[in-house]
Amino acid sequence: MVMKKSNESSFAFANLSTFNLEGLSVSEVIALEALKIEHREEYSELNDDKVKLARHKYFNITGSKPDDYEEKKLENEQGIVQYGIRHLGGNREIPFICLTPNYELQSKTEVLSIYHKIKEEFKYFSPLYLKFWTKNPDHGDFYGSVYMVQVASKINAMIPWPPEDEINFEKIIDDSYYQWYLEGYRQFHKDFPDQESKVTVNSVESMSDSLDQQLMFFINSNDGERIGFIAAERSLFLGHPGIYFQEIFIDKKFRGQGFAKAIQRKFIATNIKSDEFVWGTVDSLNVPSFKTAAANNRLPVRYECFLRL
Repeated sequence: MVMKKSNESSFAFANLSTFNLEGLSVSEVIALEALKIEHREEYSELNDDKVKLARHKYFNITGSKPDDYEEKKLENEQGIVQYGIRHLGGNREIPFICLTPNYELQSKTEVLSIYHKIKEEFKYFSPLYLKFWTKNPDHGDFYGSVYMVQVASKINAMIPWPPEDEINFEKIIDDSYYQWYLEGYRQFHKDFPDQESKVTVNSVESMSDSLDQQLMFFINSNDGERIGFIAAERSLFLGHPGIYFQEIFIDKKFRGQGFAKAIQRKFIATNIKSDEFVWGTVDSLNVPSFKTAAANNRLPVRYECFLRL
């Protein structure tokens, strides 16, 4: 029992080291407890027999068995590495191995050495990448999601963006919004087909919490034209009160005019307490969303790092 607690603590410390929290008022005690709970719940869920069977049936990889989806642990000189198979975006054609060490990974060579010890376990999957989290944006071949974070008070202290005077928030009260949102994304992907895999549409289910928490709005101009849509939800950041951005979508007619950053900042100023964290994950290839977050003082604090195999 003591050993299990020790392992949980070591994984929590290692996970916390993948965040660059300089300039953010985060309690280490609260963060470590949150990370311990998160790690424990994820490990338990992924190793549940029903979950392994469901994943096996869904991905239907020839030669694989439900137990091939188990989260396992490798002990080496540096410590312990938890590892398991994943599929990027739920796409069976893009398998990768997720690595979660209880120590800090120092180099690509070190990461690849781990792979060579476990690769036979994934022969039926033919993984394309190794994935781990890092605060250093120079460890990988490319990056997926980036945590963009800031405390609301520092965003509220900014001078409002000029378009803020031109926008009004209309609270959404049911799922009827989704058809407009879906059509908007269809048009966006038609205009920019190369962005379809990078800038993805959210399901109505994934945004249900935003709707239930009354943090979902249409954005209208003073003339009544629909500029866009925003959805957020209350979600802890390392155990601290926070708001997580699910979506900011701008209609084609209004793109490129600075509305996205204005909508985000005004939403924060009117809906979020000053001591709450504002956060979200942005795909590193989604340049407009990255720029919008950065323009509102949100900092990149954690990178989803991928190495090609």
